[in-house]
Amino acid sequence: SGCFSSETEAAEGRPLWGWFSWVEEEEEVGAFCVKQYGVFHWFFAAVQCLVAVLATMTACLVLFVFVRRRLARCARGSDAARVLRPVGQLGGARCADPLRADVGPAGADVTAVIPCYLPNEQDIIGETIAWIMSRVRSPGRLDLVVVYNTPRDLPDIEGRLHELSAREDWPDQRRLRVLRVAESTSKAANLNAALRCVKDPYVVIYDADHHPDPQSLLLLFEQLVRLDQDCVQGS
Repeated sequence: SGCFSSETEAAEGRPLWGWFSWVEEEEEVGAFCVKQYGVFHWFFAAVQCLVAVLATMTACLVLFVFVRRRLARCARGSDAARVLRPVGQLGGARCADPLRADVGPAGADVTAVIPCYLPNEQDIIGETIAWIMSRVRSPGRLDLVVVYNTPRDLPDIEGRLHELSAREDWPDQRRLRVLRVAESTSKAANLNAALRCVKDPYVVIYDADHHPDPQSLLLLFEQLVRLDQDCVQGS
């Protein structure tokens, strides 16, 4: 370090090409002085380097995971197609007609449950039923149970629900059951009542205003079987 009469001289006088010092004007003495970096400066620089290294490592890890998943998906085919293979043989051959959800594997039957409170949800439940029964693809046969509670009789909407349950022209021979739980005052009580009626090995629960993606049930089922899980959550 040292002081010079001009800033140019001070810059030229910095050791090691100025990597470890800077020039500061000292107005009291009317000179430009070369200052060496102290402990605090080196500590701050070390922290910045560490942050840069961690950020680089994180970016590389995210890129690795992304590429690995893409390659794995390309190697095994789409999840929606895989789920229509026989249960326990997800690495086997594809189904002859992977576009039809009613040719799913044996043991993959699903019951969908919609807990509902009337009259609050009476204006939306019909549309939700139609969506799930007609649009959502299933790995096997799909039955739908609408279980509801209400503080009073609602002849119009309850009659409409029973008309829907009597239909026999739902796609893929699906069935709709409607269950009123007289003693229920909660969603949990509705679900418990519905689950006592379920015979299928798999159950999916939807809200009364839920219009799930048509492929979502296939993807959830694929994850459940492939990862040997008891429960999966998704939309």
